[in-house]
Amino acid sequence: MSWTTALNDLKVTLSDAATDKLRWGKSVLDQPNGTRTKFKTFEFRRVTNFTTSAAPEGVYVNDTLAAVAADFPEYGQFQLAVAPAEGARIEATYYVKFFTDIELIVFLAGASKWLGVGEDYTLVAPGLQPSAIKYASADAYQKLALRFAEHLSETFRFQDSQDPKRGSIVDQYRQFASDYRKEATTLRDQFYTRQGQSLQPLFSSISGSVSDPMPKR
Repeated sequence: MSWTTALNDLKVTLSDAATDKLRWGKSVLDQPNGTRTKFKTFEFRRVTNFTTSAAPEGVYVNDTLAAVAADFPEYGQFQLAVAPAEGARIEATYYVKFFTDIELIVFLAGASKWLGVGEDYTLVAPGLQPSAIKYASADAYQKLALRFAEHLSETFRFQDSQDPKRGSIVDQYRQFASDYRKEATTLRDQFYTRQGQSLQPLFSSISGSVSDPMPKR
């Protein structure tokens, strides 16, 4: 039977569906100076497009929903129709996704190859599907850790305040990747062994000793 729900199953595990990751009232990058109209959300790959969104999603200047002239959700950048005054508070509410469907399919194909099935993940047997999902999740978080490490280095300039906690999220993603990979291996081994008891004998046996009979006189 074809595994037709694989992509959705992976999204559920990663909590990466269209409305899973809400960012409420987050500050944006770059400070208003009275003439600047282009700003950027920290997260890229926004699901919400600010040019067509409706409250409560959107960009707010001093708590008032602002008109957005152009938006590039994939990169996080947007352009306000009117430049906010210097010192204005700009916040945004929006949904994001960490991965595109193409990326998730690549992760599933990698998991399928790891299981020895080949790149067609739809052919993974039902008993191995949980292992495939965990392995794909490990690859996803590994890529996420690399992406956030690069994003942090590109986003924050030397003069910006450096919070040591910013880097901790990268370490967390790496740990998630390691944990998922271990779970994937355990689930795979349990499938191919007798309920995971690979070190137990398959058949019982009786051990003992036989002594030589005493010679008759």
